[in-house]
Amino acid sequence: MRKKNGVKTRQKNMVDKESLEKKYTATMSSLAESLAFPSWSIDLGRKGALITRSVHNPIISAKDLPFEAECCFNSGAVRVGDEIVMILNCWDAEWVPHFLVARSRDGVHFDIGTRSIVSPPDEYPYAGRRDGIFDTRITTLDGWHYVTYNVSSSLGGRIRLIRTQDFEGFEDLGFITSIDHRNCVIFPETFDGLYARLERPNGEGSTGGDIYLSYSPDLRFWGRTELVLQKGTRYWESFKIGPGAPPVKTEQGWLVLYHGCRQHMNGIMYNAGAMLLDLKNPAKVIGKMRACLMWPEEDYEYRGNVPQVVFPTAAVMGDSSDELFVYYGAADSSICLATLSIEALVERCLTDGPCLPGQN
Repeated sequence: MRKKNGVKTRQKNMVDKESLEKKYTATMSSLAESLAFPSWSIDLGRKGALITRSVHNPIISAKDLPFEAECCFNSGAVRVGDEIVMILNCWDAEWVPHFLVARSRDGVHFDIGTRSIVSPPDEYPYAGRRDGIFDTRITTLDGWHYVTYNVSSSLGGRIRLIRTQDFEGFEDLGFITSIDHRNCVIFPETFDGLYARLERPNGEGSTGGDIYLSYSPDLRFWGRTELVLQKGTRYWESFKIGPGAPPVKTEQGWLVLYHGCRQHMNGIMYNAGAMLLDLKNPAKVIGKMRACLMWPEEDYEYRGNVPQVVFPTAAVMGDSSDELFVYYGAADSSICLATLSIEALVERCLTDGPCLPGQN
């Protein structure tokens, strides 16, 4: 009789354990939804993930550079013929910034040049800055490759523009923003004869940190500025947001990858998000993921000069018409690669809806 009761007790314990596991999973899924994270992001595996990290990550780090270096990070890239060309943003061991041209046939293994194509401005208030120049993005338009990058100063950063046709010679077009801008990406097409860009005037918390759209007749003078996306539509992007990779044109709209930050007890976490803009009116958001597309998970994303950072800067067509290579900076210390399906991401953006303030 005692043995029989023991069997019943074990069976009851097994049932209770299964019940508790189901309750735990349901609770975690509910909590994840309330925090605007997908249910599989909280200790439930990666089932359903839209983006896949390369097994070769980090694909470029300080040890790969042609000189003793501190780091490389946040670098623009573009497909040119049968190769991918990157303007590699790096700092040497003395924290002097360099932009190097890097080329790859497979998108993973890069041959890195030794010549720095840009030097920080030597006039006040930009001269003498240790961080100097950083965060390159590249857009191909009308036979030119346009490169935007940030120039820091004690009075606030500005965006500068250079262009090239062969990544050998570069033409400096000067500053294209007012004081205190941090992010800028140019559309690969014009709209009624006007160039367009996404930008993020510097700011965070209660003092800005939103994405705007501006137009220009000549890439030098910009105006007609409109708000595109305000920070805080979801919890993971509550502190500040900014354009990441230059927009990718799809049949349904302009696919935009951007970074979204949240502040927590130990600092700021940089995540990656995705939204879809109207093809004719790129100030209009027609779709947006509710959950973040990507967030720091790997050790190389958590540990570095700026911990807890994934920072997308390039979205390049991959090995098929539906594959996108996403290049991103990890913890301001290395450059990484992830891949995704364009169709699946566009569908998710449209399914989740515009997700604008007041629509949570």
